[in-house]
Amino acid sequence: MDKQTLIVTEIERSAIHDGPGLRTMVFLQGCPLHCFWCCNPEMQPLHPVLLHDEKKCVGCGGCMAVCPQKAISLRDGKAVVDRALCRGCGGCVAVCPVGANAMSGKVMTPKEILAAVNKDRDYYAATGGGLTLSGGEPLLQHAAVELLRLAKEAGLSTWVETTAFVPWATLEKALPFIDGFYVDYKHHDGEKLYEATGADITVIEDNIRRLAARGAKLTLRTPVIPGFNEDRAVLKKCFAFSKTLGLEKHVLLPYHSLGRRKYEKLGKPYPMEDVPNMLPAALADAAAIGEAMGLAVQIGG
Repeated sequence: MDKQTLIVTEIERSAIHDGPGLRTMVFLQGCPLHCFWCCNPEMQPLHPVLLHDEKKCVGCGGCMAVCPQKAISLRDGKAVVDRALCRGCGGCVAVCPVGANAMSGKVMTPKEILAAVNKDRDYYAATGGGLTLSGGEPLLQHAAVELLRLAKEAGLSTWVETTAFVPWATLEKALPFIDGFYVDYKHHDGEKLYEATGADITVIEDNIRRLAARGAKLTLRTPVIPGFNEDRAVLKKCFAFSKTLGLEKHVLLPYHSLGRRKYEKLGKPYPMEDVPNMLPAALADAAAIGEAMGLAVQIGG
């Protein structure tokens, strides 16, 4: 991957829950984790990925004709993608007459991204908003630091949503250009965390502690996932980690199934098929535990 460009999956304007004020969210491709509940599975590879919507497909065969890898065939009147052969070249996207094919990522330079972000500059000034990088893991791509540097030079507020599962050298290099961090803290048990996500809790906790020691503005977020970490004893230990850092706030994110259709477009089964969405009210008692420990606990957002 070119170190001077970034693979952008989405630029979302007018976000209000991912940092102060009105913000523009820039989602970057690539994540070092493989969480089984992931709502953005197309972002996990560090390269653009083909999304194929079988429900839209009319079986015209145009995509099959242009695929250089011969990764597409027709079955029961629908195009089928062989993921082992597909290289994500995107050639099938342009020829689809009904928009059944799309790519998860677009290559952009940091200056191109900043130009898009600056379209809402007047709103940032009025609300204290700015740029928030998310993913995937936004700091996995080298040029993310350059984008953050340019944004700070332009006078923008900058926040990052991160797994903290990146080398400390990466965080240290980006730190001068970041006003605040939302950090996912999914579980206190290293073995269970590794089994579910592939993450090393030692790396994550060491990075979080180092950020706190440098005076970084931190908020820990815990996605509450049935069958993984919804036990109140687990959440209490997550709150306890926030307390050891001297933090005043902790966020609980109720499980949702908004990523279900993306698994279909990737030709993958949805791992949480029979798990209902979690209502915020279901976490009221968990929030009370954190509040009794002296934390302000936010549910959602």
